[in-house]
Amino acid sequence: MSESLPPFLTPPVTARGHWLAWGLVVTTGLLFWLVTRWIVAETVAREQIKQGMLLLVAAAALIIWQHRHDLHISAEIDNRALGLLAGAFACIGVAGGCGWSLLMLPGLTLGMAGSLQILLGASGYRLLKPLVAGVAMLMMIILIFPVFDWPLRQLAGVEAARVLGALGLAPQLVVANVAHNPQLMLKVGKQVFLVATECNGFGIITSGALLALLAGEISKRSRWLIAVLMLIALFTGFVINLLRILAITQLAPRMPQHYHAMHEIMGTVMLWIGLGLIGWLAWRPEASVLPKTPTTSSF
Repeated sequence: MSESLPPFLTPPVTARGHWLAWGLVVTTGLLFWLVTRWIVAETVAREQIKQGMLLLVAAAALIIWQHRHDLHISAEIDNRALGLLAGAFACIGVAGGCGWSLLMLPGLTLGMAGSLQILLGASGYRLLKPLVAGVAMLMMIILIFPVFDWPLRQLAGVEAARVLGALGLAPQLVVANVAHNPQLMLKVGKQVFLVATECNGFGIITSGALLALLAGEISKRSRWLIAVLMLIALFTGFVINLLRILAITQLAPRMPQHYHAMHEIMGTVMLWIGLGLIGWLAWRPEASVLPKTPTTSSF
């Protein structure tokens, strides 16, 4: 017959569970620290991507404020959290063993989801789940930026020249320095405009899609409707950027001494017009999106 320890020598199970929960969260944060730092550095370094980070911070603040009475730190481990963290650690293992560093990105998403599940429980995690989807999309945006920079510049320049030509302005679109660092030049009258990286519309296009995702998730839109809203956001972002280019080409001859100020103002105004329109389309209160459940008696 085994002798049991006195109660004061036996640590409570809940205390041990809390310590283990916090240990898992801290360990996950340390393992993905370098990846997190890389994401922040890449986001801050590019003006077109920085807006995505601001949208995520704004979405987090909105969710926390809306559900400030429902979010509580529980620090408890359940099977779902363990499964998510197991997937995150598996990504780390495969990335380290096979050299597939890109696996760290889905690993970070799983680690973030598992940590939120531990810290806030199932109900709290559901409220903050849009942020997990938003972080995953931000990582995708960082990866595709170098790939889509030149194609988007070409598309913006070609469509701007097409519209200007339809207006009878006889624009010319040429590519200079093709061998080393190709530059896209748009000539309108006596003015020559460089269609630079800042003109590709990547920022408004991707930020709009991210906003549609976040707003749709927070307002409890259906998955298919969120997908449609994101497609609309992509198209809207491209059109808004095209309008910005057209406006700059027409205003530049009228204010040659203030070109840079006009360029920045037009970019900022068009950005917020685009995000405002996309946000208005995507955001709806939950009550107006989900059908009301009829109240029936159970028997």
